[in-house]
Amino acid sequence: MGKLYLIGAGGLAREIYSYLKEEEFIYQGYQLVGFLSDNIADLDSYSVTHKIVDNILSTQVTAEDAVLIAVADCQFKQVLYQFYNKTGCKLVTYIHPSAFIGNNVTIGEGSIICPYAILTTDIEIGKAVTINAHSSVGHDAAIGDYSTLSGHCDITGFVKIGESVFFGSHALVIPKIQVESESIIGAGSVVISKVKAGSTVFGNPAKKIK
Repeated sequence: MGKLYLIGAGGLAREIYSYLKEEEFIYQGYQLVGFLSDNIADLDSYSVTHKIVDNILSTQVTAEDAVLIAVADCQFKQVLYQFYNKTGCKLVTYIHPSAFIGNNVTIGEGSIICPYAILTTDIEIGKAVTINAHSSVGHDAAIGDYSTLSGHCDITGFVKIGESVFFGSHALVIPKIQVESESIIGAGSVVISKVKAGSTVFGNPAKKIK
């Protein structure tokens, strides 16, 4: 059985760890061996049986191993994806058993779909995308590489999201809206118009604050 490394040791990584625990730390034929983080003390205050076994850009991961990118930061996810893609290892796509994945939904490698997420139909999810618990993605929507949806987000029909877009929890985008790359959507925001690349928006309705 191959080795599985959990990249990161922050909140998202510990959440994914708890999901893997339900499956006895085995996923897609790989056995979890530990976390990768630059801070060896990241897990000292938490009750986990696995430890940090190497730096986050690990040199011990081989082509026979697998990694699961459990980091929410969009730009850092891109760095991690590109680094580990060059090693030839498997970039695991994790889908929790309670998530609903409908017809004609494509999910890129290295993505994470958390408990009770709903992806309805005719949806395209890019590489290393994180869709956290209880978030939903409506019909004909597309989410670009490295983006992150925090918990309870609602992406409605025909919405197009660029690369490396971060959504705070409970954010909502109404149908047919475009959110361009490297934007940040604040928690609880309601997006009713196009968000330009690199913008930070917040509020109901969401307005540019940066």
